[in-house]
Amino acid sequence: MATSGASELTFGSDYAHNVMFLCNHNSCRSQMADAWLRTLRGEDSTVGVASAGIVGGTAVKAGAITVMAEVGVDISGYSSDAVADFSATDFDCAISCCGCGSKLDPADKVAWKQRAIFEDWNLDDPPAMDPGDLSAYRRVRDEIKVKVQELLELLED
Repeated sequence: MATSGASELTFGSDYAHNVMFLCNHNSCRSQMADAWLRTLRGEDSTVGVASAGIVGGTAVKAGAITVMAEVGVDISGYSSDAVADFSATDFDCAISCCGCGSKLDPADKVAWKQRAIFEDWNLDDPPAMDPGDLSAYRRVRDEIKVKVQELLELLED
């Protein structure tokens, strides 16, 4: 079973809600979203989290690691997982960080889009903009934090 980036399993039946952050490679935006949710949810949260890419097994981007460390969130030990390693039925919320829902195979696309909540955040891709420009990573990091806070407020009400 996939572990979703961080070393410990933090989704499943112990949680009232489970969120999957999807992205192309699970190497930047979805990793930051996963880390923000883990950080912001609190120890007694009822919200579980995982992240995955259409393609897994890629390294987490150094820029993402750097800008998350700037705000005290360590993702240096995170790894990239493939969405094929997860079952959509384990999650009631799926967030496409980059519009990648259209790249899922047809059966997976239907399954993930049928979650109680499916949103496409359509976040900019910092490495595609300028891999060496940390300002793009910072802007997207901060945008993700706001969106994750809003999602948590919705799910924890």
